Amino acid sequence: MIDIQNLSYTYPNMSKPTLSNINLHIDDGEFVLLLGASGSGKSTLIQCLNGLVPKVTGGNLEGDIVVNGKNVRNYKVQQLALDVGIIFQNPDTQLFSLTVGKDVAFGPENLGMPKKEILGRMARAMHIVGVDDLQDRFIFTLSGGEKQRVAMAGTLAMEPHVMVLDEPTSDLDPVGTGEVLSIVRRLNQEKDITIILIEHKIDEVVHLADRVVVMDQGKIIMDDTPDKIFNNGHDQLKSIGIALPQLSGIAHAIQNGSGGSKGDLPNYSSYKPILARLCRLLRDKPANITRFRTAHAPPIRTAPKPKIEIKNLRHTFEDGKVGLDGINLMIPEGDFVALIGHNGAGKTTLINHLIGFLKPTSGTIFIDGKDIAGMRVATLAQSVGYLFQNPDNQIFTDSVTQELKFGLENIKIRGTVIEERVNRAISMMELTEFKDRHPHSLSRGQRQRLAVASILAMEPDIIVLDEPTTGQDWGHVNKFLQQIRHLNELGKTIILVTHDMNIVAEYARRTVVMDKGKIVLDGDTRHVFSKQEILEKTGVTLPVITRLSPDLLKKGVDIPPLLTIQELSEIAFGCGSEETSEK
Repeated sequence: MIDIQNLSYTYPNMSKPTLSNINLHIDDGEFVLLLGASGSGKSTLIQCLNGLVPKVTGGNLEGDIVVNGKNVRNYKVQQLALDVGIIFQNPDTQLFSLTVGKDVAFGPENLGMPKKEILGRMARAMHIVGVDDLQDRFIFTLSGGEKQRVAMAGTLAMEPHVMVLDEPTSDLDPVGTGEVLSIVRRLNQEKDITIILIEHKIDEVVHLADRVVVMDQGKIIMDDTPDKIFNNGHDQLKSIGIALPQLSGIAHAIQNGSGGSKGDLPNYSSYKPILARLCRLLRDKPANITRFRTAHAPPIRTAPKPKIEIKNLRHTFEDGKVGLDGINLMIPEGDFVALIGHNGAGKTTLINHLIGFLKPTSGTIFIDGKDIAGMRVATLAQSVGYLFQNPDNQIFTDSVTQELKFGLENIKIRGTVIEERVNRAISMMELTEFKDRHPHSLSRGQRQRLAVASILAMEPDIIVLDEPTTGQDWGHVNKFLQQIRHLNELGKTIILVTHDMNIVAEYARRTVVMDKGKIVLDGDTRHVFSKQEILEKTGVTLPVITRLSPDLLKKGVDIPPLLTIQELSEIAFGCGSEETSEK
């Protein structure tokens, strides 16, 4: 279906190629998972498949790409739409019409198909992705998951042979992620559509793929079955910042800690054998479990100084929908709080009140003991640094350096101080080589890091992060959050909104769970993660390592809920080194 030979590509005004000597062959009906760190060239490669690169972007392309028997060089982008459909990270970038039905019909209409054919394709595509009942809905009223499904329907209406999905679940909660991936799997298995999927949520997608292709610095460095990639390439994948399936990490922890050989390594997806081996290991470690339970007991907290105090907060939107329903929350100075829950639970509505984007219908918010009612957003921004879910909503200058200077100049900071803050933030977010680049020439992950850097340069006391890991690879996520943890240790108060429970488990001391505009759980992260039945009802999917704990208990191993694989290593092998851990 796809044959790429000796492909190299360099963007306009750049000396270094983004793609270097790519050779790739994909058979009809294959499901390929394309992995790589942010900026490794994944998105550029897939945009070569339908001619967006270089026919829209410009630049210099060498080599040949043949899709479904067609040499891409000889066809226009619109002519290839019947062969290759691309679903982008942000569905808003490919939704054009007012209503769902008209948007799905958009592609076939533009190719001048007969009305009967257009209606037939529209109906079939909408049925496949389950949006039949949304045909007359306005696009702007849809949730993120619904928008992504509509974008998929619009692509499917073209009936392509190949569907390429560039992080289609990055903005979705576990429920939305499951819905989208279920559709992708059906398209591959039932419709025999060739799938190329770029995705950082490895645990959710790895079982779908026939094959894994790994890119680094514009080159393909690994290409094999998932078993071989994650078992044999474990250390190499870690070194280039790619997340690994947690079961693979657990298997390697067992192997390294017990001195086993690679041939003794359990399959990355073999849950039951891994569970059985863990039981055998942990039954012999009662003293280690006792030490772990004591060392990780919830701290006894004295009455802390409130940094943020929210009392009886309610918010009702103009259409009468209740966004927040009686929120009471106290966040002490220097806390690191994760705010979790499904899309629409009220998380973003709540944090929007802290910066003044939304005003309470009733209730009061205090920051440092001051009622913020009536304070301007510009005033609050000096105390509350806010990272939006979509970085493009807060990037608007012509270079990375200008973007970081903008906020500082507006609060009258000048001279060497502004230069020091800008350089420190650029370095912290690993953007030095891009400091003179236009922000919108960066990848999604790089733009996200730029938005974070612009906040860090302001040095606020409270940092609010709304899905900061969107579009980021595992390596950059951990480097970034380690910097955030360091700021927290220096006294900054951190509020993290995320759907990534691995990150919550690793970094958040406290977790607040929201559902339908209310707080349903609030406490030490380990305690909150022990309430699996409640979490499942609120659409939260826990890390694999945490989900193992109840199964271990059923088999007689009484162990507190584990948050990370490093904790497993502490108990099973009395160590927490990187060699036996997987964050």
